[in-house]
Amino acid sequence: MNPSKDSGPTTTHGLAGPAHAGEAADGQAPAGVNRLMLLALAVGAFSIGTDSLIISGLLDRMAADLDVTSAAAGQLISVFALVYALSAPVLATLTSRIGRKQLLLAALALFVVSNLLGAVAPGYPLMMASRVLAALSAGLYLPCAMVIAVSTSPAPRRGRAIALVAGGMSAATALGVPLGTLIGAVGSWRVTLLLVAGLAAVAAALLVPLLPRVAPPAAVPLRRRIAVLAHPGVLAALVTNALACAGEFVLFIYIAPLTTGITGVGPAGVSAFLLVWGVAAMAGSVVGGRASDAYGGRRAYAGAVAVLSAGLCLMALLTALTPGTPWLATALYTVLLAVIGVASWALPPAQNHRIAHLDVPEPTVALSLNGSSSYLGLAAGGALGGLAMGGGSLTVLVLTASGVSLFALAAVATSSALLKGADA
Repeated sequence: MNPSKDSGPTTTHGLAGPAHAGEAADGQAPAGVNRLMLLALAVGAFSIGTDSLIISGLLDRMAADLDVTSAAAGQLISVFALVYALSAPVLATLTSRIGRKQLLLAALALFVVSNLLGAVAPGYPLMMASRVLAALSAGLYLPCAMVIAVSTSPAPRRGRAIALVAGGMSAATALGVPLGTLIGAVGSWRVTLLLVAGLAAVAAALLVPLLPRVAPPAAVPLRRRIAVLAHPGVLAALVTNALACAGEFVLFIYIAPLTTGITGVGPAGVSAFLLVWGVAAMAGSVVGGRASDAYGGRRAYAGAVAVLSAGLCLMALLTALTPGTPWLATALYTVLLAVIGVASWALPPAQNHRIAHLDVPEPTVALSLNGSSSYLGLAAGGALGGLAMGGGSLTVLVLTASGVSLFALAAVATSSALLKGADA
């Protein structure tokens, strides 16, 4: 959910990034690049990226409409993330023999149906079912889109092709989520879901004539994925990443009630703060990539987690001692939100960098597992945030986020020896 990173094929935040893009076979590269096709793939990624996090900006309104608490509404994001994390590796294996064009179009069709279902859902159970379907379709679409981008581009331009498709996820964080929040606040969150479905349908309509037939890449059996997962360095990198993401998303999933509680803005005003987060995310992607090149992925990752922890601790202090002057509270909140956003989105390029430089037999499989670790962190963060919000205390919410982040920082420090090979 950021521009292309320099550190490997998994180029976005776990939400942001495909689960198995690194496993594409090179195949026969064509002579030119179909830019319209790549843009259509990016539009599909934009719609999925927006859909995966848009509920965070519409939390209170959805909770009221579905007659549930904000904590329960937040679990819609957690379930999406958990289903994505657990199903993506399994789906990659089960669909390994299906042509990429057929699989991608089927994934987009399922995504459209899931959002139409969510838009008309009369209650929480059907809404939850729509989130499960959306997660399954996202787990199919994102890696498939990357395989197609790589397979249909000449070797010298494959990095740019990946960056363009991944840019759809980046744009979703920077523009799609705040814009969707504004539309949902002014009109209805159901309209937002309808627009997301419509955008995916447009992408599918464009891709039907544009997509060439692409053979599936070589399948990676689950047992090989599990063997890579058991590598101490890979396991340490994935566990620490899940913890860091959990701390980040304890706060982000409940950003709407937090923003309203500190600044006093209404639902439409929340979109402005989501825009701050989106701009910070783009800056963080650049900072993380450059820091990884300059200092190595292990040091850059540890530094990003340290800044994230410090930002969350200061946010907890601000929440507990909200200044009586509204403009001062808003200014401090904006600055801290930007700092946390930069640190959060500096994590993915550093994470990819440290995994890519580990001494493992199949680094692309290790990279492919990283998306699942990020989504597991998102799911855990949503669950912990829901428990913290159960008492209705924003201070407890942010204290929980800072506590998880400090635990992640301690885990990064203690696992440093296992990741020594990740320094470039």
